Order: sequence, then structure tokens, then C-alpha cells
Amino acid sequence: MQKGGTLPLNILLLDTATNIEIVALRYNGVVSDKTIQTHHSHSVTLFDTIDSACKELSTTIHSIQCIGVGIGPGSFTGIRIAVTTARMLAQILQIPLVGIPTQLLFASAIVHSNAHCIVAFDAKKGRVFAARYHITNNSIPQEIVPPGDYTVEQLFNVQNNYDIIAVGDGSIKYQEQMKQLYNTIQFVPDFIPQADRMIHLVESLYAQNPSNYADYRKVLPYYSRKSDAEIMKELREKED
Repeated sequence: MQKGGTLPLNILLLDTATNIEIVALRYNGVVSDKTIQTHHSHSVTLFDTIDSACKELSTTIHSIQCIGVGIGPGSFTGIRIAVTTARMLAQILQIPLVGIPTQLLFASAIVHSNAHCIVAFDAKKGRVFAARYHITNNSIPQEIVPPGDYTVEQLFNVQNNYDIIAVGDGSIKYQEQMKQLYNTIQFVPDFIPQADRMIHLVESLYAQNPSNYADYRKVLPYYSRKSDAEIMKELREKED
């Protein structure tokens, strides 16, 4: 409950930057968590999943008061799906839209009293879409290495005396390399972030400065690097 006994904001959370489809809805203080690992295109499942969350809580999208969306970096196509959907809903419903790096969403769902975490998604070509944070149970994760496109080594160019927790398919793919760089690192395979902590992050960021999130047009995808198609186009233009 918020001060005065009023219920917290009704919040919809979306992220499709990875093969984990995050859809969660908090309505009248109750959370419907539809987050799953999927191998289908998010464009096929996302709207049905949002509808399923609404039906579980006996409400509709019109009750939503704020939307949080993961902006990447991660899958180019996946990022576009969630951000486009969130922008459209925020525009239709005329409600705030909070854009959050996908890595920060995942980090916020890790429960630890005092540690560093690495959230890394496979970016292929020996690289990861990743970030590194300092996490505690009662605060927003503190950014140590900002979300971006990195080699594994670049994530460890930080002096550290903390435990390190690593999540995401990139951390599993490159775990042997990470162990060589920091031998006490702890890996969490098949990590699925829990909705309540991510929704709390959306609410906390919004509460810090609501005016920052009034215009949905300010929320843009964060790709962190050019797509293969863009690179090929630039090469062709240079050749011409």
C-alpha cells in the first residue's frame, strides 16, 4: 500500500528483447506474471499474453495507469516488438511510459543483500549484450558497466571484492571464459525474472520524476550496435 492506504499503481510491464517474454500486470495490488521462455516470435504471442493477464485479474487494459517496457539491448526484432506495443498502448490510454534497459529489469529481479551481477545475452560473434550492476535487496541496482555491446573481458575491467552473479544466455554460453576471469562467479542457468520486483522497479523510477515519463515518444529502442542489414547496406554504399 502507498501512503494514505491507497492501492499502488496498476502497471503493465513488457519486455521481448530476449527469448524470455516478460508480460506482467499488477492490478489493485495483485500481480499476474505471464513471463515465460519462448521460441516463438513475440509478435505472435504478445497481445494474447497481455489479454490473458487482464482476464486473470478480471480487468481490461483500460485499467492500466502506467506501462514499463524493456528497451534492450538484445534482439533487434524483439526490442522493436515490445517498444512499439508499449508506445501504442501508452498513446491510446494516455498514460505514462517508463523505458528501462532490459539488463536493469533482469538485475532488479535478483535477490541478494550485497553483490555484483552481470546480465549478459548472446550477441553472437563472441560478444554479449550486457551490463553489470551492484545489487542490494532494498534499492535500485547501481550501474557499474552500462548496458551495451561488449566482449566478455570488458565486463570484468572493474576492481571488485564482491560476489558476482551472472544471468542470461550469454553468461551461460561464455561461462568458462568468465570463470577464467573471476573464478568465484556464480551462474544461474535458465533464470526467469520474477514480476513483482521488476514492477517495483518501474514504480520506483516513475515515482522519482513522473514528468520524465509523460511523453511516450521519448521511449526509443536501444540497440547498442548496427544490425547486419545496416552494416551490409553501408558497405554496398561505399562500394558504389
